[in-house]
Amino acid sequence: MDNRRLKQKVHYSFLILFVWFILTQNLYSFILFCATVLTHEYGHYVVAKKLGYRLKNFCIAPYGVCLNYQEKVFEQRDELLIALAGPIVNIVLSIICISFWWIAPSFYNYSYDFVFQSLVLGLFNLLPCYPLDGGRIFVGVMSRYLPRKKAINIATCLNIMIAIVLFIAFIVSCFINFNLSLCVCAVFMILSCVDGKTECKYQLINMFDKKNKSYSKPLFLFINNEETLSNLVRHLELNKVVVFVAIVGGKTKLLDEQAVLSLSLIYPLSASLNDIFKQDKE
Repeated sequence: MDNRRLKQKVHYSFLILFVWFILTQNLYSFILFCATVLTHEYGHYVVAKKLGYRLKNFCIAPYGVCLNYQEKVFEQRDELLIALAGPIVNIVLSIICISFWWIAPSFYNYSYDFVFQSLVLGLFNLLPCYPLDGGRIFVGVMSRYLPRKKAINIATCLNIMIAIVLFIAFIVSCFINFNLSLCVCAVFMILSCVDGKTECKYQLINMFDKKNKSYSKPLFLFINNEETLSNLVRHLELNKVVVFVAIVGGKTKLLDEQAVLSLSLIYPLSASLNDIFKQDKE
């Protein structure tokens, strides 16, 4: 994570939630809730980094941290994987904690709240409501059959409809069994829909950006002359400088990333090093 460029914010609704936890004397639960939100976002961050995206803006909100609203930043497959990563982390951590209950029953007393909050956050984000993670997944899948803008509108409408249902359920609970969490969830869903400040922006990393590379630990790859340019490009690393080592005419030849890029602009990607070296000699 590039701390020099990373902008961190805390959404005002999170501060309201903090005050509510304090008034209800549940500071421990608030700390656990912060942990679940951070682990949720960490799942997004790790997968995004593996796929070649850098986190730029970070805003903590009670319902997690949304992906970038700028749709063109993500490839469709990448968006699905990144969106799914957050809820999966919450669910997997919950399952791990539950498994420890069988090994050390006393662990239940210390981890129940975390498991409950982690599961709620993970499952809540899987709702097909844009811009929650489930809404992102819904839009990604439906975009194969409908225009993306129409898929987003459908997922946004689902967000509003479910929020209305939750609010009606809250009103009913006032006369039966008071449940403030229903109202809180409804409010957070509306906020996630209308407040662009909660977005978490990712930037696609340039493979040849020197600022992203670690020059102290270059990666040397020994290749044969039958390798094609397309295979060389696939072996390029996002965070390390890659140097290809080939034997040409009994001599060692080094190809850095810029050399591979230059060759790919001159020759087709299907061209092998043998073909390229022969043409260079001619």
